[in-house]
Order: sequence, then structure tokens, then C-alpha cells
Amino acid sequence: MTEKQIEKIRLSIKKHRAALTAEKRLYGGFHDGAGRRYYIADLYMRIADYKGAITYKKWFDKNFPDDIGGPLLSLNWAIAYFELGKIAETKIYTIDTAFQNIYLHGLLINREVSQIDMYERGYDILNFAKSMIEDCKKVTTQPYLDWLTNFMDTEEYKEPINKFIALSKLLKDENNQKKRSELIDHIYELMEINKKR
Repeated sequence: MTEKQIEKIRLSIKKHRAALTAEKRLYGGFHDGAGRRYYIADLYMRIADYKGAITYKKWFDKNFPDDIGGPLLSLNWAIAYFELGKIAETKIYTIDTAFQNIYLHGLLINREVSQIDMYERGYDILNFAKSMIEDCKKVTTQPYLDWLTNFMDTEEYKEPINKFIALSKLLKDENNQKKRSELIDHIYELMEINKKR
């Protein structure tokens, strides 16, 4: 990427951040239907501004505290933290990426991936992962992929992911509303435990 291209992206970041600020000033909050808050993170990653990405993440977390994001956003945070040498945070957001999309990591490291018979929140998560893999590859670095390949084979990664899959499998076939609610609570609890590690 040339300096001119990098500068163009930096100007785009400023423009989108200014639009969000204006929206908050005008409405007293954010109505970001266009998804600028996610796009800004992608822009930081495209120019490998990892420090800027994490600074933006802090602003994002403060202004959108209930926003669970998505797999690409969690992947962005994981890579940015990795490139800044913050491995504890890298692990948190790598596992969070898997919670967001169980298939994405396997596709990123070119492993054989097949559909798991589990609850998928009303859409085909494997096809969604396949549809976004090229965008993910644009921001993924080889050192992170090498690290990810090793991390995926550890119990630290496998234990929460296997629990998540087991709960999602139970949820798929559970028709009792009370039991479904309990299973969903267990899944959210698993996600919260991960973020507090």
C-alpha cells in the first residue's frame, strides 16, 4: 500500500468518526444503521495501525457497551492485540471470534471444516464464514495465523470452544422454553467468563 493510499484511508477514518460524533451530538446517542462503528475498525486494520485500532476499541467499548460486535470485529481486536504483543488479550478475542463464528478459524488456517449439527441463531454460520473469509484474510497477518494454528491445538482454546459447541448442540434440539433459556444463559455466561479471564 502506498503512502497516498494510507493517507486516503486515514481521511476516511476521520470522516466516519466525525459522522458518528455529529450523530451523537444531534440525537443524543448513536443510530448507526450504516455500521460505521464496525467499518472504522476495518479501516485501521487495513493500514496495519494496530495501536489506532486498540485506541478505537476503547472508544467503541465506552460508547457501545452492549454491542457484541461480530466475528470480523473480534478477529480485528485479536490481531491488533497480537501485533502489539498483548497475548492475554489476543487469547480472549481469539476465543470470542470462535464464539461469534465457530468455523472462521479453521477456514483461515486452511483446515477441513464441516457443518456442526448445532443451533446457529437462525442462519447458516458456515456459509457466512465462507462469504467473509476474503475480508478476514485482508487483515490477518502470517505471524497471527502461525500463532493461531498452535493456539487452536491447546486445551486453553479447545475447552471453552467444546463447551460452546456442546451447549449449542443441546439448544438446537431443545423445545422446552425454560430449558432453552437456561442453555442460552450458560452460553452467555461462558462468553462473559472468557472476557473476564
